[in-house]
Amino acid sequence: MRPALTCIHNDMSVQLQKVPSEVVDPELSSTPLSSTAMSSRAGTCVDVEKLQMNDSMEVAAGSDKFLVTFKGDDDPYCPLNWPFRKRAYTTFAYALCTFGPQVASSMYGQVSQDIAAEYGKSTIVATLGVSMFLLGVGFGPMFFAPISEVYGRKMGVLVPFFVSGIFAFGCGAANNFQTILLMRFFQGLFGGAPIANTGGVLGDIWRPNTRAIALVFYSFVVTGGPPVGPILGSAFSTLGKNGWRWSQYYSGIYALVIFALAITTIPETYHPVLLARKAKRLRIDTGNWAYHAEHEEWDFTLQEMITKHFMRPFAMLLTPIVTSMSVYGSFVFGILYLGVVAVPVTFTDVRGWGTVVATLPSLAIFFGVVVGGCINILGSLHYARALAAKNGNPVPEERLVAMKVGSLLMPIGLFIFGWTSPVQYPWFAPVSGLVLLAAGFLTVFQGCINYLVDSFPRYAASAIAATTFLRSCSAAAFPIFGRIMFTTIGVPWGASIIGIVAIAMIPIPFFFYRFGAKVRAKNPYSKQAANVNGLNNDERY
Repeated sequence: MRPALTCIHNDMSVQLQKVPSEVVDPELSSTPLSSTAMSSRAGTCVDVEKLQMNDSMEVAAGSDKFLVTFKGDDDPYCPLNWPFRKRAYTTFAYALCTFGPQVASSMYGQVSQDIAAEYGKSTIVATLGVSMFLLGVGFGPMFFAPISEVYGRKMGVLVPFFVSGIFAFGCGAANNFQTILLMRFFQGLFGGAPIANTGGVLGDIWRPNTRAIALVFYSFVVTGGPPVGPILGSAFSTLGKNGWRWSQYYSGIYALVIFALAITTIPETYHPVLLARKAKRLRIDTGNWAYHAEHEEWDFTLQEMITKHFMRPFAMLLTPIVTSMSVYGSFVFGILYLGVVAVPVTFTDVRGWGTVVATLPSLAIFFGVVVGGCINILGSLHYARALAAKNGNPVPEERLVAMKVGSLLMPIGLFIFGWTSPVQYPWFAPVSGLVLLAAGFLTVFQGCINYLVDSFPRYAASAIAATTFLRSCSAAAFPIFGRIMFTTIGVPWGASIIGIVAIAMIPIPFFFYRFGAKVRAKNPYSKQAANVNGLNNDERY
């Protein structure tokens, strides 16, 4: 026989039966939520036989005695309090997921000539495969960020990453050029999920005073993708007619192997999903169906998805801070892929090096990233001191200290690389320019991201989605016009044009360091970043 049901209205209270204290698992005990909070709408039917609480407790409407939350700031169940080794491994594993798409994005450029020869296309047209991949990365966050926020990070990152590997196999097996472009777009679309959403993982497990340092070490793995990709691509191109196909099969195999490792070893990190799981265990263990988490009450709608992940990012692009940081971040991100194009032109066309050897100077970009990472670590230590001085309240403008240094390094590196590219200069001269260029890239790029996150704690995901879309469009265009520019007017003048634009952007971090607080005060999307531990932000990033 079905148990009797009693309807609980918002303006009523109810006597609940008593449950023995030994039934409740002390490890799962939490701040509870009332039965009326569980059923916020009038007329919801509740199984009284399953509501086993203290019979002397009268549950008033609107109370939250059965709301499942973390037990204080030091709750070991909270990912922010996991052991360092566990958080470090999680960061590294997600970095490997991001590394694969980054390699795939640039590796194609070195086999594009083989594709052009097989399908009778020009080299410039064949390079569209790089652009299509990066365009897909730009649109990815709009589709997969909602999945991450509803079902958790693993679902929002690992499943799309697996699908991107399937499209990599499809690209390798393509029988015409149109299919290659289509497969590359969807490979980038799904591969963009770890690129865009892993920042949310870092926000889940690292507190603001250490997050920037974790981001530096994460970036060492991630930004190694674009310079490593051309080296692998040139190696595959030496395998003969089907070498370019094996480059795509490699991307697919990598995705499947890392997916299998990650799905079995990485824990979920998204706080709302973890609390929902905790509430479910409490309901099962105690037989008390009043326990629940706020995430279980969230009714995610298509309208919310459109507003939050499609309309709001573009609306935020119209604000001064997001516009400036997105344009600057997109510019330096495009330069990263421009450097990948410039290296083969400089060392193959100008210096006459072999196909594989000519791509080795790309490793200077990775070394420059390490140098930039060290600068960012020093900047993070400065930020930690500023954070302590403000009693734990974030100070977004202090994120720009390292960025100011990077804004100077980038144009210097561009001019050194460009004007020492002729053969009469030793090879290490342009390579040193690449090191400075990459160091400037990382400090500026991470500075833009950190400043946006601290300036818009509530709408950080939308701000990041806006800059991700813009930077992917920029990176998609740079390889096409970069190859044309360097081969037409030469590397020295081509690098000089980009360097002049970089000089024009130097004032951005200096301006916002001085006037950023006043600009934020007038911004409708900017809220004070007072919630240091990041547990209660309305929108995770």
